[in-house]
Amino acid sequence: MDLAAVLLVVSVLFVIAFILLTVSLMRQRGTARELEAALADESGARDRAALLLAIASAVNSSLALEEVLNVALTHAGRIMGAVAGAMYLVRTGKAEMYREASYNLTTRARGGTRKLDEEPLSSAIGAMRPLVVKLDEHTAPGLELGGHPQHALVVPIQRSGQLMGAMELYLNAWRELSEDQADLLNGVASQAAIAIRHAQLFQAQEENALTDELTKLPNRRALAQEFLKEMQRARRHKNAIAFVMIDIDHFKQVNDTYGHLNGDAVLAELAQILKGGARESDVCARYGGEEFALILHETTESGARVLAERIRSKVAASTFPGGLNLTISVGVAATDDATLFTQLIDRADQALYAAKQGGRNQVRVADMKGPAPKSHMTKPEVEAV
Repeated sequence: MDLAAVLLVVSVLFVIAFILLTVSLMRQRGTARELEAALADESGARDRAALLLAIASAVNSSLALEEVLNVALTHAGRIMGAVAGAMYLVRTGKAEMYREASYNLTTRARGGTRKLDEEPLSSAIGAMRPLVVKLDEHTAPGLELGGHPQHALVVPIQRSGQLMGAMELYLNAWRELSEDQADLLNGVASQAAIAIRHAQLFQAQEENALTDELTKLPNRRALAQEFLKEMQRARRHKNAIAFVMIDIDHFKQVNDTYGHLNGDAVLAELAQILKGGARESDVCARYGGEEFALILHETTESGARVLAERIRSKVAASTFPGGLNLTISVGVAATDDATLFTQLIDRADQALYAAKQGGRNQVRVADMKGPAPKSHMTKPEVEAV
């Protein structure tokens, strides 16, 4: 075989080897791309599983609604690449939702409420599935880093066919949701719905434990909690606070003469009078039996005296169930001296005792500057009506 033939054969073999190598490399690259896609899918699946697990864990470990909502928001926002998020909940009897949790929004971001029949909620609620909705200048909240988002990914939250709320994940660009993403968001919404329901039941139990069943006012336990909060706030802002003790005069005679059912009706009526006479910022509670108490926010001695006298006069002018005309005795204690805050309840009780001893149907104010009076052992005997 001559040299030309040998070179031809070698060239052909070289071409064939090159083709085979190219095909092999292409196959390897295809396999690599498939492997990368599979790994990406697996990573996405891990993220989705981690999200649902985190939310489920929050639901099972905490009854604090805000904590659970924040977990759902931040995890879902991270998965969806949202720049911010907010959670809105329905309030009973209202045709709108209220923002209950958020992240990366300005402190006073607009859009604190959302009407159910307006965008960005109406389309998603009507479809009852996650939707991307364009925001206008009136509905786009402010972002912490500045500016306003262009779109919101709205996720309705429902349980057993009942609308409970909606999650808004804010996006800077429009995007189409994949089926997997929609399923993930629906899973988040289901977990959030469970959390909301758990928190609502827990809140109802707490309210029952802190509410007087007869008068629907806070009970003595709730009063103690509120008084502690008010003392802390007054110390922080160096404000005055007042405590008022109220007792129905001759109430035992009401029960003995007209029966306990009528007595209960009297207590319920007095509770409404007291609640109506107090300011919205004040706390009105049933202390026990026929005794009631008020915590007056940022109130001096003179202000507390005026309010107490106004309530006393209103009670005296009222007609109670059974056609009864009743009176109350009132004890008031007020101070802006933080070292005396813990004495307010006892001082008000002593002032109430003085009002009873002084003839009833009157207001007595404790002298907070003088020495604390000795605690009385018993209250005065009930006099005949």
